[in-house]
Amino acid sequence: MRTAVNLSLTMLFVLGVIPISLAASGKGNPDAGRKLYRESCQNCHGPTGKGDSDMAAYLAPPPTNLTAKATQEKTDAQLRKVIQEGRPGTAMTGYAITFDEEKLADVIAYIRSLKP
Repeated sequence: MRTAVNLSLTMLFVLGVIPISLAASGKGNPDAGRKLYRESCQNCHGPTGKGDSDMAAYLAPPPTNLTAKATQEKTDAQLRKVIQEGRPGTAMTGYAITFDEEKLADVIAYIRSLKP
């Protein structure tokens, strides 16, 4: 089964359906991600990622706690989708134009580093 999955993913990469950078889970730089987080995410998610910024009190629903088990259990692909597309019905806007694949990997690596 695992071989079939690996073969399927390899074919998707070869065909260009999935960029190779998406396969590089865990390859981001959390230090670079911290800088991006501070510039783009901290205003809502707070300095420690718990969704407790000063602005959070004015947002409904409140920003996601990035240190929470539910968030940390998401796959990199799920986190990437939320970061790129945002979340409808929330203040979370998409960053597809702002973050290229390398920056996305860095931000995700930083979010992973927030794991309690």
